[in-house]
Amino acid sequence: MTTWTLWIGALLVVGGSTAQLKHQAAAARVLWVLAVLAFVVTAASAVAASEVSLPLLLTLVGAIAGTIALVAVTRERTKAAAGRGGAQ
Repeated sequence: MTTWTLWIGALLVVGGSTAQLKHQAAAARVLWVLAVLAFVVTAASAVAASEVSLPLLLTLVGAIAGTIALVAVTRERTKAAAGRGGAQ
């Protein structure tokens, strides 16, 4: 189950970043919140099943770091595009 929820979370992050790049901020926020929930479910199910291992922990930390990086990158690009559009 933990692998599936990580993959679902990753797909939600990519979907949220795509929505942000298409200037659909509300949809992006919803997808990112769902991705965070998927990562929380992954961590909670691993702890509940006593399956916490170093590879799972590193994957979870990497997924969260990747989410933060994608959110930061797509926000900067949309802000820059909005700034250029407003200047014209």
